[in-house]
Amino acid sequence: MPTATQKQTLKRLRAEEGEETDTTVADRLTDLPESLQLHILASLETKHAFKTSVLSKSWASKWTCVPVLNFSSYGFKKLNEFDKFVFNTLSVRRSAKLEKLTFRRGGICSAKILKKVFDYAFSRGVKELDVSIIRSRKDKSWPILAHTTSDSLTSLKLDSNSNMGCSFLGPRSGGAFKKLTSLYLKRVIIGDLDPFSGFPALKKLTLVSCNLLQTDGTTNTLNVHAPQLLELTISDYYVNYCCQLTTPNLRYFNFQGCNFPRLQGGGLPVLDTVVIDFVGSCRENQRRKTFDDLMMLFNSLHSAKKLTLYSAVVQLLTFFPDDLAKRCSPFLELKSLKVDFSRFHYQRLFEGDCRSLSELLRVVPSVKGYLLKKSHEAKCTMAYPDGDPVEESTCSTSQASKRCKRVQIRTIKLEGK
Repeated sequence: MPTATQKQTLKRLRAEEGEETDTTVADRLTDLPESLQLHILASLETKHAFKTSVLSKSWASKWTCVPVLNFSSYGFKKLNEFDKFVFNTLSVRRSAKLEKLTFRRGGICSAKILKKVFDYAFSRGVKELDVSIIRSRKDKSWPILAHTTSDSLTSLKLDSNSNMGCSFLGPRSGGAFKKLTSLYLKRVIIGDLDPFSGFPALKKLTLVSCNLLQTDGTTNTLNVHAPQLLELTISDYYVNYCCQLTTPNLRYFNFQGCNFPRLQGGGLPVLDTVVIDFVGSCRENQRRKTFDDLMMLFNSLHSAKKLTLYSAVVQLLTFFPDDLAKRCSPFLELKSLKVDFSRFHYQRLFEGDCRSLSELLRVVPSVKGYLLKKSHEAKCTMAYPDGDPVEESTCSTSQASKRCKRVQIRTIKLEGK
């Protein structure tokens, strides 16, 4: 609520404005349709939405009708002030159903405030819940227990910079999360053998630097049992497990890491788009194993129609030109191939490989030849660091020559730095 000083300031300003104009000043904000007022407030952080209560009497409680809460500690000088604001806000009676709650906090977060946020969200039938923290103080688990239920939640994002337990993963009875369609987990410890079968409507799954831990303390298989899943993204620097996929409707697969996963399961019959990037580091004595793992991954994704490979993957393939010449491409019906070098100058991943971009481009044809052995009609696109993607089939010889010269000049300049 506004302080006494703020009230006096508002009265003085209104009085001065009335003396100058001698007319009643229209309250343009109040004249807006209520749906537009709520839309404006929903786009603000809750801290700023609350401050609009000083505008007029009609706006004193308007912020409590907004179906969105957006908490961020980065607008507060002290974290304890932010925590107090969150507690006070969540204690106010609200008339609107909660569509979305976003909570982002820096520093070390207490389990108490996390529990307050989650309890409030689930009690209000939240549809989208997005929580991001650096790390928790004592309880190293997200406060969603195995018996937690929600008939309204459709999207859940749990983001932490330190490992957090997640006991709510696993088979469930009665469809406790029957409407959940999107799940994003970062630095979560997965301890259940069948973590995602409890979400029957799950369509989009993103796993970032997650750890597998079975009851005996060992792990080697990530089971993704999700019959409705359409999109799967795995981003992990140190993948050391197999993926058992029971995802017959999977259409999009995106992997980013330094150890390629071994995919197992009944196949991916409707797979459409595959994106693969290699990150981390690779010593010379590790190249062969990494290459063989990549070939196995290709075999598992053979039904893809669209394939995107980043520069590091292409680099790895060019280390074994003889193998590529002998092998038959597993991709049976590619419609498009994109080779992306846009991040080339930020990657030095392979020990002992000092090739420039222009040198690497000279051996790219052998890679494309391997990938497109069975897909001669596929459209090939190249993305360079200095511009937008260029479709090779529409690029004339002179244009290609000019592009190579520009890339070579840019390479020299960047390497000179």
